[in-house]
Amino acid sequence: MERLFGSVALAVLLQLCVFIDYAAGVKCYRCTVAPSARLNQTMLCAKFDESSYCAVECPYSTMCMKKIFRLKLMNGQEVETVTRDCAQQKRTDEVFRNGRWEKESTIEEAYEEGCETIEENKSTQSMTVFCHCRGSLCNSAPKETLVSYHVDAMAVILVFNAMKYFQSID
Repeated sequence: MERLFGSVALAVLLQLCVFIDYAAGVKCYRCTVAPSARLNQTMLCAKFDESSYCAVECPYSTMCMKKIFRLKLMNGQEVETVTRDCAQQKRTDEVFRNGRWEKESTIEEAYEEGCETIEENKSTQSMTVFCHCRGSLCNSAPKETLVSYHVDAMAVILVFNAMKYFQSID
């Protein structure tokens, strides 16, 4: 019985850790194709090394984003650029409250996890791949498959412990 209680307690504790991770906000890697005066950090994605220098807090996002732009040149070569950042999820509206207008910001869940390819122009053979993922620093993946295994692992642990619990009742 103690062993069962320990397994259930561990599963609950792990689920709580996942909840706290999401509630505290997400961190994403941020790098650009060219230096930008708008951003505090000007790390170029061409020099991206998954260091903490590229990591930023995303207070208005629950997801990270990676954008890959590919362009086929006339000589047959392909050029690829990569951009990483927080997903754009902040929506600001004007709300009339207590006799005056106030700005109210909300975070919208506008994206699904995974990648979507958009063919920009057939004549220039250019395309953009937009990838969105959940979980801190999940947009480091060198490939297009950005998936957060964090939540999946937690679900497997929870189901495993629930099955052990129900088997012990019998």
